[in-house]
Amino acid sequence: MGWLTDLFTDTPLSPQLREKLAAVESEVDGLKTDNVLLKDDLREAKAQVLRLEKKLDEFTHRPELDEIDVQILKEIALTTDPEITYLMRRLNEEKNALEFKLQRLVDIEYLSTWSIGGSERYSLELKGREYLVKHKGIS
Repeated sequence: MGWLTDLFTDTPLSPQLREKLAAVESEVDGLKTDNVLLKDDLREAKAQVLRLEKKLDEFTHRPELDEIDVQILKEIALTTDPEITYLMRRLNEEKNALEFKLQRLVDIEYLSTWSIGGSERYSLELKGREYLVKHKGIS
């Protein structure tokens, strides 16, 4: 028995009223079940929204590049896999500052780096090329 039926246990009720009371309790139980299921669905939907927002942010958030970053990208686009010493001469930058900028551009996937028993060489990645094309750095 439900709480509503228990409330009217000592009260004389007609069989029809008791039947309606049982139907109401059954409906309340069904609504409680639906409510639990909907809350669970809502939790799942909120988690999915957060995952999608994070993905969207990954696709739309582009780090801001300063003038030297853009010059680095342009120089690498125009040169076949340059070394840092070449870039230092061309851009008139100190080694430590240039290493920091190059690593940042690698981290945000604008550049890639590779080496075969020698010094690091840098190549333009798709994101870096897209940046230059969109910002009229190259055509």
